[in-house]
Amino acid sequence: MKKILASTAALAMVATTLAGCGGSGEITAESGKTNLTVAVGGDFALPDPAIVDDSITANVLTQCYDGLYKLDKDGNVTPNLATELPTISDDGLTYTIKIKDGLTWSDGSPLTAEDFVWSWKRAMTTQGYYTNFMYNYIEGTTYWSEEKQTNMPYTNMDDLDANMGVEAVDDTTIQITLKMAAPYFTSMLANTVFYPVNQNEVGEDVSSSEWAQNASAEDPIVTNGAFEITAVNIKDTITLSKSENYADADNVQLQTIDFKVMSDLDSQTQAFISGEVDFATAVNVTQVNGDEQLQNHVYKIDPFVCNYYVLVNAGKENDGSTDGLAALKDPEIRQAISMGIGRTEARNAYGYGDDFSYNLYAMIPRGIPDAEGNDFRDEGGDIVSDNVEEAKKIMESKGYNADNMLTIEYKYNNLATHKAVAESMQNSLKQIYVNLELVPEEKEAFFNDRDTGNFELARHAMTADYLDPMCYLSMNVGSTTLGNTTDDADFEKMVNDANLLDGQERMDAMHEAEKYLVEQGYIIPLFGYTEPYLKVMNLTGITSSPEGHYDLTHAYFE
Repeated sequence: MKKILASTAALAMVATTLAGCGGSGEITAESGKTNLTVAVGGDFALPDPAIVDDSITANVLTQCYDGLYKLDKDGNVTPNLATELPTISDDGLTYTIKIKDGLTWSDGSPLTAEDFVWSWKRAMTTQGYYTNFMYNYIEGTTYWSEEKQTNMPYTNMDDLDANMGVEAVDDTTIQITLKMAAPYFTSMLANTVFYPVNQNEVGEDVSSSEWAQNASAEDPIVTNGAFEITAVNIKDTITLSKSENYADADNVQLQTIDFKVMSDLDSQTQAFISGEVDFATAVNVTQVNGDEQLQNHVYKIDPFVCNYYVLVNAGKENDGSTDGLAALKDPEIRQAISMGIGRTEARNAYGYGDDFSYNLYAMIPRGIPDAEGNDFRDEGGDIVSDNVEEAKKIMESKGYNADNMLTIEYKYNNLATHKAVAESMQNSLKQIYVNLELVPEEKEAFFNDRDTGNFELARHAMTADYLDPMCYLSMNVGSTTLGNTTDDADFEKMVNDANLLDGQERMDAMHEAEKYLVEQGYIIPLFGYTEPYLKVMNLTGITSSPEGHYDLTHAYFE
C-alpha cells in the first residue's frame, strides 16, 4: 500500500487545504460550469469498442456510445436504443430486437440496424478480448486456439457476412441466432463490444483500431452517444465534447469532459483536494478512510460486483515439475491453503477498510441478483472458512512441519497494493508450514503467464462482465478459455447442466457448481470490494451500474 503522507507536516498541509475550500471544508466547483475534469488511474486503450477490455477506457466509451441495452443501478437489464427487451424464441436460440426509429450518429447521419450488424462482424476481425461474447455464443462464428493462445480465423468480413448469425431484417429490426441457449445473453448485449461504430470512421482496414486516435475539435470521432471524441492521447488525456445531435441533447448540461491520466494515487488525491479535478477515480483509500472531510466527498458504486482471489494451477498446465505444482495437485493441500491464507489480514493490507471491502468465502461476490431478485451471494452464504488449526492438521498429515515447509510461488503484477496483499498472505501461510515465495512481474508478463498457465498460484480479480453468476463460473470452463487452470470434467458438466435450466432452478444449480469449485480449492477467494471515488460536493446527476460503469450524461454542477 502506498503511503499518502510521510509526515505530520503533510497532514497539516492537507487539513489546511481542505479547510480553505468552504465554510465546512467542502470542496466545490463553480456553480453551473460546463467542463468536467475526471482523473483516472492508468493509461487508456484506444477508444474502439471492439477492443476495449479495461474499465478505464470502458468508462470513457460509456459517455460516447449508446448500446441496445444497459444495466441500471441494481444490475437489471433495461432498453437503451432498443425499444424493449428481446423477443426470444421458445428454444432460446433466436433473439429479435427492435430499435428506436430516427436514431442518428453524432454527425446527423442515420443509424440503422445494419450499423449494429456491420459493427459486430467488424469486431470479430479485431481479436478484441470481449469478442468471445460473440464467438462463444453466436451461430456461424469460430474460435481457433492452440494451447490457449488466441489465433482468430477472421482477417476480413467475408466469411462473417456469409455465416455469422446476425441479420438486419430491416432498418429497425435485428435478429441474432445463438449456438446454444444462454439465459444471460441479453445482459451481455450491454457490453461495450456490442456498441455500434461508424463505418466511415473505421475505413477500409476494418481490423485496425488506428482510426480511434484521430480526433480533433474540428474533426471529432463520430459516435452515437451524448459526447463525441475530440482529442485522444492514451497516456495523458481523452477529451469529449457534447453531441448536438444526441436525442436527449437538451438535457445534457456538460459541454466537455476531460479524462486525465493520474496514475499516482497520492497525486490524484491531492489534485482533487486542490481543485484540479472534479471527479477522482483512483485515490488513496487509506487517506480517505482517515479523513472525515474527504469521506463526505465519496462517490461509491454500490453494489459493485468485484472479487479478489488467488488462482490455483491445478489443471492440465500443472505438470508437477516443481514441489509446489506437485503439491497443488492434491485437493486437501489446496483446501488447507484456503483455510490458512488470512482473509481479514489480506483485506486490511489492501487498505480499503470495512466501508469499501468485505471478506469473501466464495467465488461470486455480492451484487448479482438471482431469479427471485435476491442477492446470489447472500443466498449462497459462505463456502469455505478461516481455520488455521484444521489447515495445520492437513499439512502435518502430508508430512509438512516447521522444519519441512512447502514452498509455493505466488505471482502478481507489481503494484504496491498487490505486494501488500502478497506479503500478508506470505505471513499468514507460515503458520501452516507454507513458504509463499513472492514473484512480482511487470503487467504484460504477468497477464501472459497467468493466461497461459505458467504459474503455481497467481493473483486474480474481476469485475462482472455481465450480471449473472455464469460470468464467474464460465471462466473455469473450456480447454481454450484463457486463464482456465481448472480442467475438471465434473465441474464443467455441472455448469453445462445449469445452463439447460431456467429461473431459480438454474440459480440453485449454479450454487452447487460454485460450491464444488471452491471446495475443491481451484480458486481461493479473499475479499470483495468497491472503488471509492471522490467528487466535488456540487457535482450531481452521476449514475452507475454494478459492473463498475459510471454515466456522466446528465451530470451537472449545482
